[in-house]
Order: sequence, then C-alpha cells, then structure tokens
Amino acid sequence: MKILFITPEERPLCNVTKEHLAKIRSVSSDIDLRVVAASNISEIERHVADAEVMVGIPKSIPDLSQAKNLKWVHSFSAGMDRVLTPELVNSLVLASNSAGIHATPIAEHIIAFLLTFTRKLKESFEQQQQKKWQRIDTLTELRDKIILIVGLGHIGREAARLAASFGARVVAVDTPGVEKPEFVQELGTIEALPEFLGKADFVVLCLPYTKDTHHFINQNRLSAMQPHAVLLNIGRGGVVDEQALIKALKEKKIGGAALDVTEQEPLPKDSPLWDMDNVVITPHHSGISEKYMDRAVDLFCLNLQAYLKGERLPNLIDKTAGY
Repeated sequence: MKILFITPEERPLCNVTKEHLAKIRSVSSDIDLRVVAASNISEIERHVADAEVMVGIPKSIPDLSQAKNLKWVHSFSAGMDRVLTPELVNSLVLASNSAGIHATPIAEHIIAFLLTFTRKLKESFEQQQQKKWQRIDTLTELRDKIILIVGLGHIGREAARLAASFGARVVAVDTPGVEKPEFVQELGTIEALPEFLGKADFVVLCLPYTKDTHHFINQNRLSAMQPHAVLLNIGRGGVVDEQALIKALKEKKIGGAALDVTEQEPLPKDSPLWDMDNVVITPHHSGISEKYMDRAVDLFCLNLQAYLKGERLPNLIDKTAGY
C-alpha cells in the first residue's frame, strides 16, 4: 500500500523526523511510504497517480484529478474547508482530519486571550513600550465571569474545563445530543444562543467553517451581546461577519474581540482591526506547539490501523457536513 506523505517546509514545528516515519512504517510491513516535500511539485505529481493514501497539511494536498488509485485523504489540520474540494466531496475517497491534536495549545491560547482582557495585559504592554509606570485600576478576574463556549468539540471542551478551573461560570451551545460535561453549568442548542449571548461576558467561537457556519456571528447576534462582552474566535475567520464585527467594535456595541483567525489571511494591512484598542490579534497560530507533529503522527497511525483492518476511521469526517 502506497502512502504519499507530503511534508510542509515553511512550518518548523511541523517537521517530520525519522522517528515519525518509523512509527508509520511500523504499523504494517506492507506500507510503501513515500515522503515528498510540498515544494517538489513534479515528485508529488509522479506519486499521486498510484498512491492509495495521501496525507499532509491542507495547503500541501494537490489536485486529485490524477489520483486514480486514491482511497483516503488525511489532513494534519482539524479544519477541512480547504481540503474538501467538490471533486473530493463527490468521490468515494475517504477523508479524515486531525481533530483532537490541537485541544491543549488552542485551549491555552483561549485562556491567554481571556486573561489579556481581564488583567489588561495589552494595556500594560503598551505602557511598557512607553516606559510608563502607572497602575491600571480596571483589572478584574475570570472567577464568576460567564463564558459562553460555542461548539463543544475537543477544543471547546478543553477550553471549558480550563475556564471552569479558574472559577468561571461556563455555559455552552452545540448540536442536540451532545453530552454536558460536569464543568459546564448549562448546555443548550442553537435555540438558546440569544439567551446565552445576552448574559455572557466572553463568547468563545470553536466552530468549523462550513456552509452552515458562514457568518454564524452576524450583526443580529453581535447586537444580542452585552456592551462589555468580548468575542473570541479561534475557529475559522469566515464564521464571523468581519464587517459587522468592525461596525460593532467601532460603535462600542461590544467590549472587544480576540482573533486568531480572520476572513482574509493574512489580515490586510488596511483593516481597521489592527488599530483598535479593544482588539487583540494573533496570526492563526493558536494550534502551534512543539508537540504538534508527535500528536499528528500518533493520530494518523491510529486511523491507519483502523483503515488496514477495514474499520471505520476514528477521525472520519462527513464530507457533506464538512466536519
């Protein structure tokens, strides 16, 4: 069985080691593992034709029109919006992602965002640049704040658990049938969103980007938030109507925003978001960790074992739903 492993070159923490490759090969003696750098287009095209399995980060996965033998595509990302081309969606090729490997770093990033606002860290950093020693009297705590988690997947659950450990009151919304963790005080469906938005101090978006979540946070839902509330987005930029967000921030309809993702990436230099005092921006790196590739390869091997046994892949996604 031929596996085409396309390695990213521009992301040092995604470097693939000999140990990683040895772990994949150890799953079965029948594995023919071909490792090709994402920049080596001609070599990728040579192996695509007869590869049974293809694995890589979303931007490195090539056009599948020549992949005549392909049966499974695995992404080293949780989001599948860049992978699920119409060609893949309409084929019999299996698709899986790496949901779960980002839970720890992204949940910690969310906590960092929350503390940036409660402890006024951005203002303190700005004062440091000015060599200005002045106490800020508006510091507050996470304890007893109401934090709304929108989407209780791996990341949402871990963020909820960490927030609860700070003494925050965590509420969440998700699809029907999701079990409520003990550290979440209230769990509702989308019908409960207006009520939860109206009482939350922080709204944390942990949603995938699909046709159903496009501009999930729009002008109406921003208007439902409290004037002091802060919106956090670590999912995908398209989940938020960015122009509506900018308007709400300018008009002080909400208290602020913390964004690791934006509708257009990189965020254009002329975006008003850059210059807003109540906005914190990080460049879509909340999932980065020195343990990233270790976790990604372990998860791929788990799925590979299931694939070889003819079992359902643990990370199989619904290509129509997008996650």
